[in-house]
Amino acid sequence: MKKGQLLSLDALLSLIIVTFMIASIINVSSEIKGEIVSIVEWFGRSNIAENMIDVLVESPGEPENWEDDINSIRIVGLGNTFGEIDYEKLKKFIENINNPKILSSLYNLSLGRNFLMEVYLSSLQVNVSGKFPEVYVDGMTFSNPSGNPPGVNFRISSQGNKAFRVTYLELIRDGIKYVNRDVLDLTRGSTLNLMEGDKIRFIIAEDVTLTVRRASGGGTIFERDIPAEAFIEITVRGPEVSNFKITFQGGNWDTFKFTGIGNVIVTVTAYSTSHPTIIVNKTFYTDLLRMRRPTKFFALINGTLITNETIILTSMNRSEWIEPAYRIVIIKRIEYDLSKEPSKTDPLVYGTLPKYHSLRGLLKISVPGTEGNLTLVTISGSDIKGIFVYKETSNDIVKAVIIDKNATYILKGNTTSVSIPLNKIFENKYNNEIVGMWLYSCTWNRERVKLEISPSMRWTLKPVKDLAMIRLVVWG
Repeated sequence: MKKGQLLSLDALLSLIIVTFMIASIINVSSEIKGEIVSIVEWFGRSNIAENMIDVLVESPGEPENWEDDINSIRIVGLGNTFGEIDYEKLKKFIENINNPKILSSLYNLSLGRNFLMEVYLSSLQVNVSGKFPEVYVDGMTFSNPSGNPPGVNFRISSQGNKAFRVTYLELIRDGIKYVNRDVLDLTRGSTLNLMEGDKIRFIIAEDVTLTVRRASGGGTIFERDIPAEAFIEITVRGPEVSNFKITFQGGNWDTFKFTGIGNVIVTVTAYSTSHPTIIVNKTFYTDLLRMRRPTKFFALINGTLITNETIILTSMNRSEWIEPAYRIVIIKRIEYDLSKEPSKTDPLVYGTLPKYHSLRGLLKISVPGTEGNLTLVTISGSDIKGIFVYKETSNDIVKAVIIDKNATYILKGNTTSVSIPLNKIFENKYNNEIVGMWLYSCTWNRERVKLEISPSMRWTLKPVKDLAMIRLVVWG
């Protein structure tokens, strides 16, 4: 090599090219490193939300029965062993969200990051509007206790013993129902002779007075004014010792009076025809999601529980990144607690019944010795019923009025309680039919009202499965 060849033009050019190559490699390496770091950070952020929601919905937590003692909780988990959400765990979680043990577990699951949690649950809500029927005569049987003569003087009339008008007439004789004009087919002329076992039902178009006197010429033993549009049912009892008849006016089925009333044994029920409107609405979680109305939401921001939506959104908007995650889950729900407070949404009883399960038990409702009332709403599949339990005075017996579609049933108890057959409350037409019962309202002190189902339905009820969504948003 000649002297000075290192500084030749060729050498300088080679040196420049090598320098540029080294610089380019260093720059590319830095960019790749930056991208790798960015990807790792993104993956870590996204995994916080995904991992957190997986732990919440797929594990039962530690200990597995933490819902029995909130203060024992180490890790929050809402799942059961079947890959579904345990409703009792979710309920306790929502009710005790401000418990330090739960907040600490959530803080650890989020690795200290800020997060928002939303729960969208399908739900049922009951509503009752309008009045239950007012009972004027509650299945009273009128007869002479001395037995001589056995009956009483029985009269229903508008004025004196004048005929009155009706808008509906029904006679049941030997199991056959005759309605309105068909009743006239049984008359002789304008008179229908009533027989033991006959059941006469009618809706009056004008005010009437029911009067019962002693048949032997004594005084009045019962009298009640019954307003227009009331429903009256009369069942003829005892031997045929009178000429009890219905006499129609002018050949019309809708105007008549009772005659031969001097020695009668009858059972009478009378009540208003007013019926409440009872609605059971189901709101699906998808409805709540569309309206952006979660069943429950809260955030943990810098370790502090926040339920103010404005503060949550402000914190989110200031963050550099936001990572969401959600799961659509199956919730198994069963309710059986007859001591709950009145509620439109939280049922006393809720679950499914196996087909043909026996409904031979009783619902016993015990109340204080004061006037008051309560309202129950029940469902059996698509069938909805309302139950109105009341005492008019402190000395009165407890009565129950059951509304089933357009039918009305009246039950009487004693001065402290009334018992209702379960088959009057629930029906069981199909397999795994959903049944539910809500205490809608109660004017008595709830602590002094006791509801009992005997034998208990708890061990025959199966859970209802429904869909829900749990959504998490993590940011930092």
